[in-house]
Amino acid sequence: MVLISAFKGAFGQKVAVVLSGGGSRGTAHIGVLKALEENNIPIDYIAGTSIGALVGGMYASGYSPAEIEEFFSSEMFMRWSNGLLDPKYTYYFKKEPPDASWISLDMDLKKSFTSMLPTNIISPVEMDFLFMKLFAGASAACQYNFDSLFVPFRCVAADIDSNKAVILRSGDLGKSIRASLTFPFYFKPVEIDNRLLFDGGMYNNFPSDVVIDDFKPDVIIGSKVAGNYPKSDPDDILTQIQNMLMSETNFTLNINSGILIEPPVDKVSLVDFSKTNTFIKNGYDETLLRMDEIKKLVHHENQNNQVAEMRKNFVKRNPKYLIDSIYISGLNKRESAYIYQTLIHKSPQATLAEIEPEYFKLAADDKIGHISPSMKFDTITKKYNLFLKINPADKFVAKFGGNISSRLANQAFVELQYKYLFRNALRVKGNVNFGKFYTSVFLGARLDFPMKTPVSIGGQVVYNHYDYFKSTTYFFKDITPSFLVQDDNYFRVFAAIPATNKGKVEADFTVGILEDQYYQSNTFTREDTTDRTRFKCHAGSLSWELNSLDRKQYASSGAYFLLSATLVNGDERFTSGSLSGNYGTIINKNHNWGSLRVVWDNYFTKIGPFTFGFYGELHLSTQDVFSNYTASLLAAPAFESVPESKTLFLSNYRAYNYGSFGLKGVLKLSKRFDVRAESYVFQPYQQIMKAEDNTAYLGKELSSRYYAFAGSLVYHTLIGPISLSFNYFDNPEEQVFVALNIGYLIFNERALK
Repeated sequence: MVLISAFKGAFGQKVAVVLSGGGSRGTAHIGVLKALEENNIPIDYIAGTSIGALVGGMYASGYSPAEIEEFFSSEMFMRWSNGLLDPKYTYYFKKEPPDASWISLDMDLKKSFTSMLPTNIISPVEMDFLFMKLFAGASAACQYNFDSLFVPFRCVAADIDSNKAVILRSGDLGKSIRASLTFPFYFKPVEIDNRLLFDGGMYNNFPSDVVIDDFKPDVIIGSKVAGNYPKSDPDDILTQIQNMLMSETNFTLNINSGILIEPPVDKVSLVDFSKTNTFIKNGYDETLLRMDEIKKLVHHENQNNQVAEMRKNFVKRNPKYLIDSIYISGLNKRESAYIYQTLIHKSPQATLAEIEPEYFKLAADDKIGHISPSMKFDTITKKYNLFLKINPADKFVAKFGGNISSRLANQAFVELQYKYLFRNALRVKGNVNFGKFYTSVFLGARLDFPMKTPVSIGGQVVYNHYDYFKSTTYFFKDITPSFLVQDDNYFRVFAAIPATNKGKVEADFTVGILEDQYYQSNTFTREDTTDRTRFKCHAGSLSWELNSLDRKQYASSGAYFLLSATLVNGDERFTSGSLSGNYGTIINKNHNWGSLRVVWDNYFTKIGPFTFGFYGELHLSTQDVFSNYTASLLAAPAFESVPESKTLFLSNYRAYNYGSFGLKGVLKLSKRFDVRAESYVFQPYQQIMKAEDNTAYLGKELSSRYYAFAGSLVYHTLIGPISLSFNYFDNPEEQVFVALNIGYLIFNERALK
């Protein structure tokens, strides 16, 4: 206010700019401001609602139209408007292993059912932190009085408890703007002064009356990209909600003292910012067309570079982001201790840039429900205090999912978790997979210790049961008896530490009992008994894992890398079945081996709608053959290149030592619809061969290689993928098939990874 008071006093005439709501179409306001400033039209006051509050608030905080345009055109803005997190803030260490879940429901037994329902579609994690970064300096510079910003500012929010519009004139500028654009159910509501606030457009989508009452300007220049809404689109839930909630707004201005600019903007979704640059240009061009009218009302102009110099002087007053203390509310003493240990490792005094990565690590923690951050400048210490209002996550989580298949891989998945936060963090979970092919029960726990280098320890007990079929690939035919059944049961303990934001290093120790039942011939009856191999083992493993893939199945960006070393010792016990020449024979054999596995799955930079990827895998081992051919195959690692290969017993793609590589191409037809093509080469060093007496031996080095191809159409729904795939495997049992899957083919880990 001080910066521009002398200028206003010299000419007397006061000009206010009013920016309407309108979702993504509001980016046209940037072009309006740009044209006004380039033509030296003074802006003495500014007010806005929703997207207009964000554009106007940035201008009032000292951001130039060029800086505002850069912000709205940035990847950062596109991410937070879609609820996505910057990949650099991905914290893989805190992520759970992928599972087959479609939906996840947080529950608290002390809450009512309705209070457990989600209140927002879009995650506010990065948006809330970003708004704090954008506006904390300007809030401090104006001493939390919006009249003392670079340009005096007002924004409007909606208090749904009182059914009234709320005019925000002071306080935390970032929270005020965030409240003004909080579209109900899409963004999480904001609490200010014990009032739960939503999008101001619900009650006042064009606050010209606010600037008249508060500032009494001589001229109002309005930018309107919204209207009173037409009939709802039956396929667009946001248009339905806005018509239910939004009141009619008066967009008229006094023709003698106001000009209403209406940039031509296409009808798009409220959150579709794909046309930002076009809308900015439309706002700019439309304002230039009206410039003669504007200058007839506005009798004076700014001097060249005057506004830029005033803006520079205001921005200089923004204190640097130095944090003196952190204050936590919403948690008890022990829970708060966990937060402090996560955020602060040496001194509580730090720069915001130093705290930022630790903040996002905390936000990635599933024991934390929601963090509302704010900073307030302390005029005594000349530093900021960081305030974190934190809601602990609900203690219980229920997950449901699985896979619906045209083949034999129909699967259901149910999981229940319990989470407990104290000075450390505990998660206990159990899940069940059940289907004709795969059945599994999992019980596990993980304890996290927050410190400069976080540590997690845990354990799990797992029962896996795989039932392969000698049958047609379609479920309409009669299923013959199982020719191979695997039980994979184990107990595992582990310890892990993070390795960069995208990775972790983990050591584990496993005790397992692996039991296989099988026929070594495809000619058998229901009265025959199978051969049995039981392998009691223990194994130690050390692995380094990096993962930035964008999806747990059918990824199209990011990378995955695994380097693991394993030592195995165990005793094999083979018992022959009724088809063996020596029925009831028992063979005992001890096995010791070490193995090294390297996996690299990488998607390269997108070229237009195309993304290309590479997959490479190397497995080296000192493992020897088991007592017979089938047991040797079952004990060998399997190369499972595509999801469907996990449901098949492909003998040609099993070996103790092998290398494989593949090329992948993804054509993105739309935001959710992909066409994929994949091809792989599998090169065993020595193929496992079958002797006449059913024993196994290793073939000649590099004497054979096998290929695999897959093409698929994938539609990514909100709960999981729907895929139609064509698959070819260079395998004697099953080579070509088409599969329709709805969901995920993801199973619990095996004993020997």
